[in-house]
Amino acid sequence: MLVDFTVENYRSIKEPVTLSAVAQRSRQGSQSSKNKRTKTDNEITPGYQVEGWDIEILPVLAIFGANASGKSNVIQALDYLLLLMAHGSQELAGTSRLFKYAKPTPFRLDGTSSKEPTRFELRTLFNNNIYTYSLAINQNLIISESLEYKLAETKRSRILFQRIWNEESKKNKWKNGSDFSGSHIQLQKSVRDNESFISILLKLEVTVVEPLCMWLRNRWPGISLGNESYDLFNTVTLYNATISTSLQFHKKALKIIKKFDTGLSGIQIQKKEDENFEFDIYALHKTNEGNEIRWSFEEESLGTQRLLSLAYRMILVFYTGDLILIDELGNNIHPNIVRSIVRMFQNPKMNPKHGQLILTSHDNTLQRNNLLRRDQLWFTQKRSDQSTELYPLTDFHVRNDLAIDKAYLDGRFGAVPFLPSDEEMILQGEEKCQES
Repeated sequence: MLVDFTVENYRSIKEPVTLSAVAQRSRQGSQSSKNKRTKTDNEITPGYQVEGWDIEILPVLAIFGANASGKSNVIQALDYLLLLMAHGSQELAGTSRLFKYAKPTPFRLDGTSSKEPTRFELRTLFNNNIYTYSLAINQNLIISESLEYKLAETKRSRILFQRIWNEESKKNKWKNGSDFSGSHIQLQKSVRDNESFISILLKLEVTVVEPLCMWLRNRWPGISLGNESYDLFNTVTLYNATISTSLQFHKKALKIIKKFDTGLSGIQIQKKEDENFEFDIYALHKTNEGNEIRWSFEEESLGTQRLLSLAYRMILVFYTGDLILIDELGNNIHPNIVRSIVRMFQNPKMNPKHGQLILTSHDNTLQRNNLLRRDQLWFTQKRSDQSTELYPLTDFHVRNDLAIDKAYLDGRFGAVPFLPSDEEMILQGEEKCQES
């Protein structure tokens, strides 16, 4: 599971920003509230207690901010890193579709930053051990790549592998830890300059990194929503994976779809004749007479189409304990459904493998009390140099019973657009009329 993620020099992100899933400790006195209907953070969700470490990991993180403030860039950067870790290089055949919305473009409003590499650091936790993966990439050239881990027993960091690009020799300098010995090290000689080494390990069975590799293999690539054809393609791919597993996923996904009151009685996925990877998806509905009819799923509303893909992703995450990234979760989906989705991830019975959801949204109703903890609410805003700043609500030390959604729209936490007053808008309109 994800512990935290740091990115530097990626699109609108200039200085390093960190998104953390580690629950923050409640301050003394912050748990009490005169309003008995207001829950404390731990009552909303206690987080997952990690054995051997004095930390809890949160199942959901939500990022809010004004348009063009960089909230999408935060999760796109994470998506890009995970894609590169899993697939090796965006230049490989068949991966261009995956990398379409995530490329390592540096911050271009600064002459120095535009020439510097983009840097990532990802901390994950498996079998109570913390893995730290670091990557620096300049265009398609990997400048450095490393993987370390800490055992819960010793808390001491151990290097597994490290590569640093030598510009003079045009070669990588490698270093390997004693815990990483094996024949797989020989493969380092053939790693290309733009290829991540960890992606090669995904094809092998290297015991010390297998938990991390399994997490990367299971992840449904890409950011959900906003690309319906690609999402439905993945839905069909999952459905066609294995008969026994796919039927279970299909039934559970359909149950979620029905729970969201879409009016669907079923979904039918039918292979096209003489086509290996082409399928038709049909929506099934019941008539007033009780008969079942079908039509192309593309005729369903955009919200229903997105919910089908999202339901499949959710079932997969609940089954594997993986991570799902969703940009603008509230688009074309009713706020009550969005809140229900969040509660599913917060519910240990529904999400026993501790799958995680990271989302961006403009829907401030998600900030209302008793849905998300204060350390699950994050904001992005632009600095004076137009770069992105990322910070949690806990930086403001707000009370439990504060109406966070209203305070947010009032600009108390930043991360909202600065708009002219109605009077200024009228005056600007009159000036333009006079000019014309």
